[in-house]
Amino acid sequence: YARTAQWVGVIQVPGVQIEILPKVDSLGDEDDWGKDAQFAARKNLLYMLAVGGDVPVRSRDVAKLATRRAPLSETLAAIFADRLRRELLCGPERGYQHREENLRSFKGKLLISDQARANAAHRERFYCRFDEFSDDTAMNRIFKAACRVLHGVTGTPATQDVLRQCLLLLDGVSDVEVQDADFSAIAINRQNQRFEDVLRFCRLILARRTPTIEAGGTRSFSLLFDMNKVFERFVAALLHRYVAPRLDNVQVYPQARSHRRHLMECDGAGVLRLEPDILIEASGRRLIMDTKWKRLTPGKRGRGGVAGADLYQLYAYIRRYDSRHSVLLYPHTPGIEPRDFHVLDGTHRHSGERVAIRQVSLHRNLSAESERAQLIGELEAIVREGLGMPQAAAVDYPGDA
Repeated sequence: YARTAQWVGVIQVPGVQIEILPKVDSLGDEDDWGKDAQFAARKNLLYMLAVGGDVPVRSRDVAKLATRRAPLSETLAAIFADRLRRELLCGPERGYQHREENLRSFKGKLLISDQARANAAHRERFYCRFDEFSDDTAMNRIFKAACRVLHGVTGTPATQDVLRQCLLLLDGVSDVEVQDADFSAIAINRQNQRFEDVLRFCRLILARRTPTIEAGGTRSFSLLFDMNKVFERFVAALLHRYVAPRLDNVQVYPQARSHRRHLMECDGAGVLRLEPDILIEASGRRLIMDTKWKRLTPGKRGRGGVAGADLYQLYAYIRRYDSRHSVLLYPHTPGIEPRDFHVLDGTHRHSGERVAIRQVSLHRNLSAESERAQLIGELEAIVREGLGMPQAAAVDYPGDA
């Protein structure tokens, strides 16, 4: 048997494909998981992946792609192939590549020791080192490897055709076995920035950071996403794109970028680095938000399914970031009401610091503008409450960019 926990996506071996879809906030019968429910879950997952930057497609294009009732793997392969082809037709990445070759004409720098070794009897040759402006770059080698992997696992003729076109456009690029270190060696700059999200998707396919099994001559393929990270990036993107512009002087920092701190120090070195999922600042006030992709347990007393480790973590954030309010944000679970955990001071009284348990409902059609507006309104209300701002009368949703 398999227990997927927080993983969603696709696991594929010859003859068998397992599609894992999120179902945390289902409001219907637990056994009512027919094709319509699967289609809705797949469409919402694609939208969350697009908004969070996990797949190389704009969120406004997801509705068009998600209308097909194809398996998730086929849709993701189609997204990747179409986006890569469009970028390659605009021109592949090119750059100077170091070469060492034994040439008939002098070029670049003569390598004396190699020249003596290789050309003692061939004075008409020159063993040279030189730079060549070429499209045989590390990034293009990664793209080619990803196209070959997906071409071997997709069963949609149209997608296979687009992948073959990409391979033709990368015909002059070397075929290599990509390692995780190859991604770290790539520097993103103004010239290749348009490929950044495509490259990030390639890493999911090639870098083996997801559970994979290979035995004997059987080839397997997996493309799995950690829903904890998907939910975190999705919420952070909505807050940054839609909620923060509606509020005065509010800044959103996913993973507390440029604001990370250590909880302790020893011999001049920081110990236990703190990285809140989302740090929100407004005119000297701070709100810490940690997202959790899990079910809560109904109940009016006790922690109600909130993990003790999560409360300890939020307490550390409150103290280290001087934030009086923090939020543990969960997907909606029926029967769960908002609750607050108040921090006690030395006299066993409320110190004014608290950890709020809040939920947002994802059991809606995220491709519909009106329902996305309701979700954004829920997030805005949580932020306003945490920062002590008055609640808004209505949400003026700007639509997808």
